[in-house]
Amino acid sequence: MRAAVKTAADTATMKTAGKAEAMALDMKVGGTMAATGVVGKAAKKKLKAADRLALVTLSRAPWDLGPLTPRQIAGKVIEPVTIVDPKTGKASNPNGVIRTRRETWVERYLRKGKLSAAQANAAEQLAEAAQGRRGRDMLAAMVKVDTSASDFDPAVAHLDRRRRFHAMWAAIPASCRPAVEHVVLNDHSLRSMAGCNSGKAEARYLDRLQRGLEALTR
Repeated sequence: MRAAVKTAADTATMKTAGKAEAMALDMKVGGTMAATGVVGKAAKKKLKAADRLALVTLSRAPWDLGPLTPRQIAGKVIEPVTIVDPKTGKASNPNGVIRTRRETWVERYLRKGKLSAAQANAAEQLAEAAQGRRGRDMLAAMVKVDTSASDFDPAVAHLDRRRRFHAMWAAIPASCRPAVEHVVLNDHSLRSMAGCNSGKAEARYLDRLQRGLEALTR
């Protein structure tokens, strides 16, 4: 009986000693790895994360427009990003933010000399007024009109655009409306119109577009 108890005690002592030796070995190996620069994968990830955090600064970064190479900015317009004040209706750009956007077909035809400045301005006014043309009832926005003393009301401005669009659209000859709608309102090229499959056809549609926009300048 005593021999069995002694054997069990010896076994427990050996296990405890084995754990202590293992811990000492781990500490020794860890110290050697730290001293020699050998670090595990987890430690390397932590070091990389710490390096990335160290690069963060609070300085204001310049506005990134992307690569402004000739190929990247071809067919694009660089312009300021304005904010419209809902109370006054005035546009401002307090932070000096600029952006690039795709050039419209009206702007492209103006740049190529196919449209005059007056025709392009008329097209821009028509496109701006067309924002309210898809409503079913022209007077539906009057229900939402704010009767306060504010100088600018979005519902009133929306209603004015819808009225102005219908007045401008009525001034365009019926034969010219398909070309005007295709280029100005839908922002597509004349070449993409049905039946425009040659230079002569494109010239014919361009004439209709010019006459339609010219009617808005009178």
